[in-house]
Amino acid sequence: MGFFSPAPAKPVTIPTSEIGSRFRFIRIRQVSIMLLGYALFYVCRLAFSATKKTMIEQGAYTAREIGYVGSAMLIAYAIGKFVCGFLADRANIRRMFAFGLFVSSLATMSVGFHVPAVMLMVIWFVNGFAQGSGSPCCVVSLARWWPNRSRGTYYGIWSCSNNLGEAIAYVVTSVIMVRVGLAYGADMAWRSGFWGAAMFGFIGVALISLLMRDSPQSEGLPSIAEWEGEIKGEEEKKNATDVKRGQKIALTSWAVWMVALSGGFFCMSRYAIIDWGIFFLEVKKGYATETAAWIITLNSIVGAVSSGLSGIISDRVFKGSRNELALIAGILNVTGLSLMMLVPFQCIWIDVLAMVCFGLAVGVLLTFLGGLMAVDLVPRVAAGAALGIAGMGNYIGAGVSSAVSGFLVGRDAVTGKAYLFGHTFVNGYTLDYMSVFWIGMAVLSVLCALTVWKARPR
Repeated sequence: MGFFSPAPAKPVTIPTSEIGSRFRFIRIRQVSIMLLGYALFYVCRLAFSATKKTMIEQGAYTAREIGYVGSAMLIAYAIGKFVCGFLADRANIRRMFAFGLFVSSLATMSVGFHVPAVMLMVIWFVNGFAQGSGSPCCVVSLARWWPNRSRGTYYGIWSCSNNLGEAIAYVVTSVIMVRVGLAYGADMAWRSGFWGAAMFGFIGVALISLLMRDSPQSEGLPSIAEWEGEIKGEEEKKNATDVKRGQKIALTSWAVWMVALSGGFFCMSRYAIIDWGIFFLEVKKGYATETAAWIITLNSIVGAVSSGLSGIISDRVFKGSRNELALIAGILNVTGLSLMMLVPFQCIWIDVLAMVCFGLAVGVLLTFLGGLMAVDLVPRVAAGAALGIAGMGNYIGAGVSSAVSGFLVGRDAVTGKAYLFGHTFVNGYTLDYMSVFWIGMAVLSVLCALTVWKARPR
């Protein structure tokens, strides 16, 4: 573990007049590499989304096996976020961040060699745990380099990385698959999707290692709490430096755990689109793979804008309160899913509108329920722990969603085509069980988020 120990502090030798400009320079570089680096974590994770239908129809894996693999990955991710969140508060985040992406890239590359289903589950479980190191490192970096008054603003900017990663993953993977498939056949198409994603991951490892920094103290700067005047007495100084005490507050806060539960239900609905959205549009509405990928990508583009603005609006308009925006976003989430899944026919404008609503909602909810609301409730030194608890709740929910969704998909024994289980009414309208499940989880997320409306930081 010595390799991951925090970078040693250097004496502050920079003139006071230059400290502010030095902070600004490193912060710009820091937020840029966090934005790109975490987006590339997503590229490695989401290669599965664009390849699902091809793998099932090629007989490489069954829908149920893929559901189990996705569930294993997300549960490992939940565990990884929890463990890495507590470790990141005490770690060299540059090394931890780069190592996590390196392991994830290796795992992604391995899947392209068409390993047996049991081996695939093991590899993707390892990938999930490695993926769990990404966001805790970024959130701890935000806590180390930015003051409390602008936390929401820069957390929101960094949260755009989720949507950026989704957009890169969907577009790049689908384009690679189509081109390779035309040249070498469908079996090579899905393999190339994983290899292309891994290549992007390895590039990210190099950039993180070169550009990211651990803490202000390791660069010969004062701590951000001291520089911004957030410490005004001996008691506050003790609270600001006692990691064990801060993490205990995070573990015992009912509000932090309720944020995690709300985020879990939200991620069940969010991963409906991330993991199964392209598949749903192909099977339920008959879209071609590239068209389905572009429709789903739209939510990532809108979500990136929504993420970036969510923190700014909550900091400046709502004075640091996240509750009002979270409620609006929750309603938009339910609306977007309902438009896409309950309208039975193919209409690109309705599906585009659904993805706009969904993207606006995801940008806000991923920022708030994904960690910011939990981080707001604990001392700065426990930012990683709070993020880990919230993340664990989020991705246990996502893992359950993936497993359940796999059971709601069938494959025709004669044609080999995938289809969705559901109930057909007298007038011919078919309501698939997958849609009912996903929309129901979105509603539960809104209800749980309302319980922390009056919670205050400890």
